[in-house]
Amino acid sequence: MQKNELAKQIRSLRDEVKASIEQANNRVSMLEERMASLEEGTNTCSDGVTELEQQVAELNHQILSLTEKTEDLEARSRRDNLRIFGIKEGREGGAKVSTFIAELLQHVLNLATPPVIDRAHRTSPQTTKAGPNQPPRAFVVKCHYFQEKEAILRKAASKKLVSKDGDTIRMFPDFTQSVARQRAAFGPARQILRQCEGVKYGLLYPARLKITTPDGVQQMFSDPVKATAFAKGLMAP
Repeated sequence: MQKNELAKQIRSLRDEVKASIEQANNRVSMLEERMASLEEGTNTCSDGVTELEQQVAELNHQILSLTEKTEDLEARSRRDNLRIFGIKEGREGGAKVSTFIAELLQHVLNLATPPVIDRAHRTSPQTTKAGPNQPPRAFVVKCHYFQEKEAILRKAASKKLVSKDGDTIRMFPDFTQSVARQRAAFGPARQILRQCEGVKYGLLYPARLKITTPDGVQQMFSDPVKATAFAKGLMAP
């Protein structure tokens, strides 16, 4: 009797253990399925991220290419332009601006005939006219002929320009903002070079500084920091 009771308890325990094992196996199977699903999802996300990274890289390349093309097109559209600084506000009066500028250039450069000017205007709208204590706004001038614009710049670089009204005038090519910033970065180097006796230098388009030392050695710089360091080395001790 006691033996039968013990056997019954053993069978009961065995059934409970078996049921627990089956339940544990079921849970393990469910976890394995979830893990497999998560791994598959992770792989899908990883593939998606890789694809997105490739697309971003391609888009960045396209943006850079388009930016360069836009910069080139803008630079080409300005190649016949001049920027003229120093003309006091209101000097043009009621005259046609292109005619006023053509006559001014003829006078200050001692030209036989006025240059052919297609368009001319101040750099900002009349609503932002410079105040009494501010420098006058520059003129943007479009010359009809590229070679005539180049000749004007060469003449302007060789002499001090003063208008009939006593305005001291400066002329420069009309660069894009990007090129203008790059060229302006060489300002410290050029300021030092002005103090170096026997040194010749020039700023080439778009932004490269060419330096010729007194012994004829030429150096070309695209980095303003390196150009400044080299210029300092040329200064007399």
